[in-house]
Order: sequence, then C-alpha cells, then structure tokens
Amino acid sequence: MCNIRPCPVEGAWGSWLPWGSCSDTCGKGTQTRLRLCNSPPPSFDGSYCEGPDTQMQVCHKRHCPVDGKWAAWASWSACTVSCGGGTRQRTKDCSDPAPQFGGHKCEGNDIQIDFCNSDPCPIHGNWGPWSGWGTCSRTCSGGQMRRYRTCDNPRPVNGGRACAGADTQIQRCNTDICPVDGNWGTWQAWIRCSASCGGGEQTRTRLCSNPAPSNGGRPCPGDSSQLSRCNIQACPGGPPRARGSVIGNINDVEFGIAFLNSTVTDSPDSDTRIIQAKITNVPRSLGTAMRKLVSILNPVYWAAAKEIGEAVNGFTLTNAIFKRETQVEFATGEILRMTHIARGMDSDGALLLDVVVSGHVLQLQSSADVSVKDYTEDYIQTGPGQLYAFSTRLFTIDGVSVPYTWNHTITYDHTRGKMPFLLETLQASSIATEYNPLEETLAFRIHASIVKGDHSNQCPAGFGLNSTGPYCSDEDECAVRNPCSHACHNAMGTYYCSCPRGLTISADGRTCQDINECALGGHTCHAAQECENNIGSYRCVVRCGIGFRRTSDGLSCQDVNECQDFNSCHQRCFNTIGSFHCGCDPGYQLKGRKCMDVNECRQNVCRPDQHCKNTRGGYKCIDLCPNGMTKTENGTCIDIDECKDGIHHCRYNQICENTRGSYHCICPRGYRSQGVGRPCLDIDECENRDACQHECRNTLGSYQCVCPTGYHLMPNGKTCQDVDECLEQNIHCGPNRMCFNMRGSYQCIDTPCPPNYQRDPLSGFCLKNCQPNDLECALSPYALEYKLVSLPFGIAANQDLIRLVVYTQDRVMHPRTTFLMVDEDPTIPFALRDENLKGIVFTTRPLQVPETYRMRVRALSYSTDGNIEYQTTFIVYIAVSAYPY
Repeated sequence: MCNIRPCPVEGAWGSWLPWGSCSDTCGKGTQTRLRLCNSPPPSFDGSYCEGPDTQMQVCHKRHCPVDGKWAAWASWSACTVSCGGGTRQRTKDCSDPAPQFGGHKCEGNDIQIDFCNSDPCPIHGNWGPWSGWGTCSRTCSGGQMRRYRTCDNPRPVNGGRACAGADTQIQRCNTDICPVDGNWGTWQAWIRCSASCGGGEQTRTRLCSNPAPSNGGRPCPGDSSQLSRCNIQACPGGPPRARGSVIGNINDVEFGIAFLNSTVTDSPDSDTRIIQAKITNVPRSLGTAMRKLVSILNPVYWAAAKEIGEAVNGFTLTNAIFKRETQVEFATGEILRMTHIARGMDSDGALLLDVVVSGHVLQLQSSADVSVKDYTEDYIQTGPGQLYAFSTRLFTIDGVSVPYTWNHTITYDHTRGKMPFLLETLQASSIATEYNPLEETLAFRIHASIVKGDHSNQCPAGFGLNSTGPYCSDEDECAVRNPCSHACHNAMGTYYCSCPRGLTISADGRTCQDINECALGGHTCHAAQECENNIGSYRCVVRCGIGFRRTSDGLSCQDVNECQDFNSCHQRCFNTIGSFHCGCDPGYQLKGRKCMDVNECRQNVCRPDQHCKNTRGGYKCIDLCPNGMTKTENGTCIDIDECKDGIHHCRYNQICENTRGSYHCICPRGYRSQGVGRPCLDIDECENRDACQHECRNTLGSYQCVCPTGYHLMPNGKTCQDVDECLEQNIHCGPNRMCFNMRGSYQCIDTPCPPNYQRDPLSGFCLKNCQPNDLECALSPYALEYKLVSLPFGIAANQDLIRLVVYTQDRVMHPRTTFLMVDEDPTIPFALRDENLKGIVFTTRPLQVPETYRMRVRALSYSTDGNIEYQTTFIVYIAVSAYPY
C-alpha cells in the first residue's frame, strides 16, 4: 500500500457571529462581529481560511445630550428708590452652552436681588405757626413787641434743608409820650439808737421831690424811711435773738425753705431764760407732727440757756460758731436726722442758724392734743472741740405717753477750750407748742438753764475716762459682747450692725437677710431685658425705650402719654408716639423742652440811666441800680459785696464768691452742687469700687480706706498689709510652742520635740539624741522640723508653695533624698512631688475656703551604698486667709 497518510483538508469559514455592543451610546460609535474558520477547520496541512475574520460597522448615529451652563452675571439694574431703602437686580442666562439633545438645564436662580440706598431720606424743615405777639417793650414813647416761630413742622433731619426766612417778627407799640416819674431827694440824718446792746433800731427819712411825680407819672419807688440795726454786740450771757432757715424733707414732704426767728428774754419768776421761736412756711401736712420736734431749736436754747454756777452755755463755749448733727428716734421706728450750722452773730446781733432735716416722724392727726414733757439733756466733753449730748423724753398724744430719744454730736473750734466739767446738764421746762394752719407757722416756748451734771467729774455709762483731757471716751460695746449676727461697729455711746457681701441688715438691726438680685447684678436677664425683683426671686421683663412703658405681663411695651402722666413742659404739651413735644404761650420761646421768656432787655429798650428788669412775657424799666448794686450819694451805682456783708443765701457748706452785681455759691473739693439754694452734697468716693482694697468709708469731703482686723493700711492709703503679730508684738508662746503668724491673726501652736530629741538652739529643729545601743531610737527619724506658711485667699491650682530641703549634720543639702506625704488626707488641697532633691508642696485645687491645714512629710536620705542614712519629718501648717491679700 502507498500514500496511506490522510489527505490535507482545507479550512472553510463558518457563519458570522452576532454583532457586538456599540462602543458609544451616542454620536459615532462602532460595533464588530467574528467568524470562525471551523467549517471545517484546516487539518493534515490543509490551508487556513482566506479573508478577514472580523467585520466592523458604524452604530448609534444620534447626537449626545449637552448639559446647560450659566453665562456670567449681567450688570446690576438701577435702584428702585434713591433713599430710604430700595432693591436692585441682575440676571444670567443658561447659554454657556445652552442645553441640547436632552441635556440638563442649569441649576439655581437666574435672578439675584440686593438691597440698596438704605440711608434715610432727608426731611426738609418747615415752619410751625407763629406764636402770639409778646408784651410791648415800653409802656410809652414807642416800644417793640415780637413773635416767634419754630422750624419744627417738621424739623430738618438727615441732611434736609433748614427753613428759609426769619424766625422772629418785630413791630412798634405804645407810641404815646411818657409821663414824668417822681425821684427821691437825699436822706436825712439817722436818729439815736434805741438800745445800748443786743441790737437796737434807728431810722432816717427822705422826700419824693427830686422831681415830684407829674402828668400821671409814677410815685417814687421804695420806702420814704429806712430802719437800721445798731449796737448789735451781744449782751452778756448769750444772743438776744436768732434767725435762720430750715430746708429738707420730713415724711417725704419737701419743705421748700422755712424761716426761723426767735427771741430770748430772762424769766422774771425763775432762774431760766425764755426762748420764744416761730418757724414760718411749715406745710400743713407736717405742722401737727412737728409740734413735738423741740430738738429743731436745740442750738438756740443751748446757746442762750441761763448759766447756773460755773456751767457754761453754747454761746460762752463756742462764741456761737459750731456744727451739730442730731438724730431723733421714735419708739414707733421713725428716724429723723438734722444738721445745725451756727455761723456766729450777724450785724443785728442775732445768732445765724442753718438747719437741714431729713427722715420721718410719727404722723399725728391735726386734732391731736400734743404735750411735750419737761426734760434734760446731758452734754459730755468727748475731746478737744467735741461734745456729745443725748436725751430720752416723753410727749403725750391725747394723754397717751410716747417715748422718743435724740442725740447730738457737736464740733467747734478747739482753741475755745472745753467745758469746766466733764458733764453738764441742760434743763428744759414749761414747754409749749402751737401750729397755726391758716398762717402755716409753728411756735415754741421753752424755759432753759444749764448746770453742772449730777456726777460732773465722772463719765456716764457707755463712756470711759481719758485722762489726757480729761475727756470721756466712748466704750466699745462690740468688743465686750458682740451683739450682732455678723459684723458689729461701735458708735458714740452705742453700736450698729452690718452684713457681709450678699446680705443686708434686717428690721431688728442685728441680723442679716437676703438682698435684691437685680440691684447687685446677680441675674441672667439679657441685654434686651430688665431685671424686676420680687420676694425670693426675680423676673426678666422686656426693656422699653424712652417714651414707652411695660404692660403688666412684662412682655410688651405701650406708649406713655407724657402730657397726662408727667407733663414736664412748662406751658403746653403735645403727646406723640414714643415721645412728646412742648409748646409755649405768647411771649415765650421754646428752648429744648422749656419755655424761656424772651429777654427784651437785651435789645436796650430802656434809657441809659434806667435798669431794665425782664419779667415773664415783658419787662420793666426801673430808675434804680441793678440787683446787687447800690446807689451812692452822688448818684452812681457801686457793687454790693454780698459775701462780706453776710446777705448772701449760700448754704452752710458753700463758699461765697462775690461778682459785680451778684455772687456765686461754689462747693469745696469733695462736694458737688445740688443747685441754687441747696447745700453742697458730699461726693461718695466709695462708689468707685477701686477706691480701696478692702472697705471704703465715706467722710465729709473725702473718704477713708479701712482694713480688716489684723491688717494695717499701707502708706498709699488704699491697700492692706498683714500685721506680723509674732514679730511686731513680740509674742512668746511659751516652751515647746511656736508663734504662727497668719494673715489677719496669729496662733500659738504646739511644737514639742519627741523623747530622745533635743531642740537645736540655732535652727529650732528637733534633732535625735540616742543613747548608745538604743536600736529603736537609731531607726527613728533623725530630725523633726516645723514649717509654717500663711497664704492669701484665692491662690489657683498647680501653684508651688513650699520647697522642703534636708541637710546633713554638716549643714550641706543632702544629695540623695526622696520625699513622701505621711497619712495623706484626700480632702486637703495640696500634694507633694520630688524635684532637684527637694520636696515641692503645691496646690491641687484653688484655695477658696479660709482654713488651717496640717500636713506630715517624711524625707528619706540615702548613703552611696543605698542604705537609709537620715530620716527627717516635716510638720507643715498652712493657713489660708479669708481675704485675697
């Protein structure tokens, strides 16, 4: 057989497989398909199929979607208004590119709005109506009168234009010729004085003949006669009269100014002097209650009292120049305080007296029958130029007795000397009081004399004898029995209580009670609210602006009708929402909220030889010198020195400065003015919290810083420094005791040395002194050392306080020592760490409790071979003060 191998089989293509996926979902994508050379496949060296095994074609000829994108913003449009707040806008298009073939639109807004021109619009001013014509500036020979208008309808604001034109109009008036007025001739000579001392009287006269009035002219102004005081020197024994003023308030009723006048005469049937006094301008609501206030006259009857034996009255002792502070206390709880200033004698020989009252008295019915019983006052010499007086007495109301007390503190020129006795007694008797409601006058009548006290050379109860004067010094009740719940403060002949921060004194005057959280800022109300205190708590209410008041629920505000509730306008009031405005009657001009009279005198409406006096709505031409001037015999006007002549109205603590035609009342340093006719008010420097480190006490015209017990005031007068009692007072606590100076105090503590120890005379340490072969002693600590540390209140946590060091017998710091706290108390605010062969005691929490702590620290010192060489025990006392200094 031959050619037995198989014949070659040529390969042939099979069918095309399905088309594959398109390469893109949109646009010009492609897809392919395959075929296999398997029908049949080549074998026995047969040839492979000819031609490609892959076909490709274009697919999905549709467009791809295009997403839209925003183009840039267009320019802003013009603002809708030029002022007062408007809007503007700008737009943008979805065109960069625009959405196509199903692409997404742009997201967000195509319009943007902004506020613009928010400044308030200007309001141009417009005139209000003209006022009525004022009074004519002259009554004859041609004058002027004016009327006014105000640019307030509305007022120009926010840069608006002011009103154009004049705000004043003037026209002529009263053009008739003036009559001839009368003028005085020269004064005649003075007649003889009516008394040789104590103040007499003399007169002189003049005629209205230079010229006499004619043609309906006015008669001469003023009096045709003058009365003058003469021989004003005081008669022996005291001033014959007194005069002065009374101001202030009683039971919240303002006095205004009441005037006091009194006379003093000898009693024909007793060894006393009779003081008769009258106070005018006493309000009816106070007249009945003041019938029992005999103490308002105390400076008068003390200065004028009949002197019995060697006793002296207030005039002899002080020459009628003194200051007296009085406090009247009623059994029903009311307290009234009075300040009397005696300024010596005036040109008429009268005692000058200023009285300021403030407080409350027992209110009485107008029909009540009031009778003041006889009483005595004890005067005690408490120092050079210093007296203290007190009295307890009774008055009856419709036959029922009511006790009340008063005390006085009197200061005068110490160079005048002192009373001849430590104690003098003033006796007041035959006391009569009467109030006239029609005339509003209060009258007193008192018989007064002064004698030496029952124990004239002994100090009364509550006082101790000071031999340097001799004087009677006040005893400190606080140091003897401490009657207060917290702090006790000694006062003259008595004491008063006070409370620490956060408490206030209660009605019994001895115990303390809670205070007002709102007043002290201890609340959580925010800036738009106000704190309203109530018993035991507070509430936060809405804060209303000026011109609004809170509703009763405290949650909203309502308009206040100022014209109805307050009417602070002088003449006319017009209410508006949140405010009000004032108007004026004819003849007045509005200045702020006040109607001010138009001063025609500034227009030179009177003749050169006349004085123009402005009046409400007009003026007067007076043929006299201006106020504060007097005319000499040659007809010229010269200034009156009111300060030198004593005719000014400056209060007792004001300084009078003369000016041409007038004077000024100014306040000395440490005082501030309360206005015309009122005394200077002491400035409370203690309102400045930084004035003193501890406690500030205000004084008249100044202040004084006070430190707690155990501290003394530094030379700067403000800060406090601890007193080292152990050093400065050389305190010896005795054997085995040590003086421990603490901030504000000191303490003697036991520092005994244990058995087998001896105290080193140089260092004060307890050093071991063992007997030979005493093993137990040899193993005990080598030294025992006491450390005393005094710290201020408020030291922060993690502050190093003490560095403990162990020394060898050669006084060299031991090079190998560790420290540990023995019997560590977890409640104490201290811990111990080793640092550079020293034991550092430091705080673990802030020191905010005044307390004394005791710690025990053991130090182990090792030799070079690692054995314990020394044991040292430290007893550490740490005292924390109640104050941060």
